[in-house]
Amino acid sequence: MIPWSSSIYIQRSPDEVFDFLANIQDVQQEKGSPVLTLDLITPGPTQIGSRYREVVQMLPFFRGEIFSEITAFESPRILEMSWIGPGMKGTDKYELSSTMDGTTLKHTKYTICLGVIRLMEPLIRGALIPRLEDRLVSIKLELEKSPNL
Repeated sequence: MIPWSSSIYIQRSPDEVFDFLANIQDVQQEKGSPVLTLDLITPGPTQIGSRYREVVQMLPFFRGEIFSEITAFESPRILEMSWIGPGMKGTDKYELSSTMDGTTLKHTKYTICLGVIRLMEPLIRGALIPRLEDRLVSIKLELEKSPNL
């Protein structure tokens, strides 16, 4: 298992940060992002039970599909989802806490490598953790650059 947790301060209200995370499918992916497609595949607003389909570029010549489902949705404090993809499964939990002039966003992720992929866990860990740290910074920058959300 690959556990990871980090947090970042964002100069936006918890409501704005939560809304951004809950509607992540509407965010334009940055050039070079490993995420090629992210679609909400259940109808209606995002809520517990909402499901996503994500296509990611995992290796230079390998694309994989990840399916996730929201398992906790407590606006504007907690958003959690479970997911499964090629050779892996896991959970992502976002916890938001209000500060005097913004929000602290904590992201906790557990990735479980399945089958023979477990043998590659040290390599996966080395590649995954910097991307997760970069993703938190990207969320902060995206939210802080927009004058109105």
